Amino acid sequence: MNLSDLVKNTKALPAAPEILPKLISMMRNSDTDAGDVVSLIATDPSIVTGVLKLANSSLYAPPSPVAELSEAVSILGIREIYRIVTAVTSNSFLDGELSSMEIERGGLWIHSLAVAYVMEIIADSKSPLDGLPYTLGLLHDIGKLALHHACGEAYADIFREIETEKISINSAETRRLGFDHAQAGSQMLEQWNFPAEVFLPIRYQYTPNEAGEFKELAGALQVANWAAGVIGCNDGRDTWALDMASDAFSIEKDTLERALLEGQERVEKAKLALPNGQN
Repeated sequence: MNLSDLVKNTKALPAAPEILPKLISMMRNSDTDAGDVVSLIATDPSIVTGVLKLANSSLYAPPSPVAELSEAVSILGIREIYRIVTAVTSNSFLDGELSSMEIERGGLWIHSLAVAYVMEIIADSKSPLDGLPYTLGLLHDIGKLALHHACGEAYADIFREIETEKISINSAETRRLGFDHAQAGSQMLEQWNFPAEVFLPIRYQYTPNEAGEFKELAGALQVANWAAGVIGCNDGRDTWALDMASDAFSIEKDTLERALLEGQERVEKAKLALPNGQN
């Protein structure tokens, strides 16, 4: 299967069903505002992806691409966002475990959330759009979901190469599949009408020096991916398999230390708010 076929055959994305009761409760509360809804939905990468995908579809036909969740809520309203989340959840095809990559239930959600929180701290000043670093962190590994379903059997060999040859996850995927999960995720997002500010940094997260004007965001994403592993939010067997581009993103030591501490704290609070959070 080539990359185009894989993306074309990805009809939907998994969603976390435990979000719905909390959202329904909010809908019943007359004091609920758009900010409350955004805060709840924004903790789950697959639901964010589904909401933005539909908000950018011909069904709603926004005048310009919608890149962040708060913008979608503002344009469509709380009730319409609720409908979209319900639709995304009912079309879920994944229970949260990516067994081919040895990612346990909830593991991808926790890892992506950690990357998102770190991105907010280290890359906010590098972003052309408010909220973009958080969105990139949440969605950076979305390609793994498609690869697990379409190419899962290949990962035994992929991990064997990672461990015996000490190469990066993206290099091993490219050898075996002809593309990596960053390329898959980027093409999925592009096909779903996400703007270049989203899909290009994700595409070049392992090769940020090739990202052109998005070099710093892609470099920050690589740093944040590494940081998530440092704070214990690991992402399967490949958490250490990164080739870091040291000259793509400059960060002060105290900023990185603050990102590690604050990122870990915010992840723990989010896990309490959504104790069964998953893909």
